[in-house]
Amino acid sequence: MGSPDVSSTSTADGFDDFTVPPSHLFYVHSSDNPGTHLVSPPFDGSGFVIWRKNMLTALFAKNKLGLITGRVPKPQFHSPYYQFWERCNDMVIAWITNSLSRDIANSLMCFDNTRDMWADINKRFGTSNGSKYIQIQREVSVTSKGSLDIATYFTKLRGLWDELSTAYVGPVCSCGALPKFIEEQKIYQFLSGLNESYSTYKSNILMMPSLPSLSKAYFMLQHDEKQKETSAPLPSFSNDSASFNVSTGHMNNHKAFH
Repeated sequence: MGSPDVSSTSTADGFDDFTVPPSHLFYVHSSDNPGTHLVSPPFDGSGFVIWRKNMLTALFAKNKLGLITGRVPKPQFHSPYYQFWERCNDMVIAWITNSLSRDIANSLMCFDNTRDMWADINKRFGTSNGSKYIQIQREVSVTSKGSLDIATYFTKLRGLWDELSTAYVGPVCSCGALPKFIEEQKIYQFLSGLNESYSTYKSNILMMPSLPSLSKAYFMLQHDEKQKETSAPLPSFSNDSASFNVSTGHMNNHKAFH
């Protein structure tokens, strides 16, 4: 019996002609061609993490991410899937090399397997971002709200997090997103930088059955800050201002009698 993902029909010469459905990883759309540039400009050795993230996103959209992550192994040579894997493998290799500078692409000509090529690229260019990642992490750890308002404090952290994500070279999920624990770490960093006056707020957040999203935690804190501003007592007049008003009123009453 044939695989549910593969259909076969008999050709005139008696051999079975296998096909895969459009939803299958090994399916190649008629519009796909090896001359496609998935990411522009080509990677030339700088900005590796941004290029890597864009490549992962593009390959996921093409349903070909499993070829470089190893989620879908190379079929046996006699498997009916082999010809489809071979075609997809060559197509992805072409897409990757088209998104690299000529010098880097030429240095990868020895690879005929997409997964091995991708692993070599990450090993060569990914490790150079480690020191930068550590440096930004230290800056994040010492950032606090201080006298800043919540919006300014959050914006400052957001900028550091964006820099941190461009230096991240660790594992990603199959969709190219950062692991969940990194997103949760941002919430802890956001809360730890708050002043002591927000200790009750921090405790309430941490005692929730599940952590809220970063945007929700920010919204809750900003809402609390706005409420405190509107409920603050009106400023009282100084002694000088009060004396001035009394004197002015006395002069006006004196003029009224003349």
